[in-house]
Amino acid sequence: MGNDPKIADAGAAGWIAYSIATWIAWAALCGFVSSKALLFMACISLACTIPYLGAAITQLKLGNVAGGVTWLYFGSFFAFCSALTYAVNYFAGIYGWEVDARILGYEWAILALVLILTTPIFLKFAPAAAALSVIAADIGLASLALIYWGFAGSLVFQLSGWSFFVAGFFGIVMAVGGILGGAGMKFPVGRPLLKQDSN
Repeated sequence: MGNDPKIADAGAAGWIAYSIATWIAWAALCGFVSSKALLFMACISLACTIPYLGAAITQLKLGNVAGGVTWLYFGSFFAFCSALTYAVNYFAGIYGWEVDARILGYEWAILALVLILTTPIFLKFAPAAAALSVIAADIGLASLALIYWGFAGSLVFQLSGWSFFVAGFFGIVMAVGGILGGAGMKFPVGRPLLKQDSN
């Protein structure tokens, strides 16, 4: 009877969470805030899990596997796992817990590799703003893995931080574009950077 319920794309909410997550990382990596901000960062990251998962579920239901899976692992690791690790780092500093954060380098290395290897999807099918955001995130994540492994100086901290700033900025563009687009209003997010095959 054609009564299947329709679902709207909540991708814009995912972009908002992504921008928040990347900008708090930018602030922390570049030294704009101290370790006393970690508990607030944990709270913010935990809240970001909700829009990430909303974006993942709606995109998967709409048949967008690439977008849905990306939002899903962003929600799991960029938000929920980060919330836990921010909290651990905060309390470790207070109570003198001995932790080996190098293990997190392996997590960020895998996430960086997955995102880097799937970046061509964004270059070919996503708006330019999304592609530029993902490229910046590629750099930020790869640099972050090096930081956790202890192979990075202050320059790499700055590289990772400012890469996340760029990623978050274009994430804001995508969020606004998605919200306004859902209301039938146009907002410039750019065309895909790679041309699709004409065949």
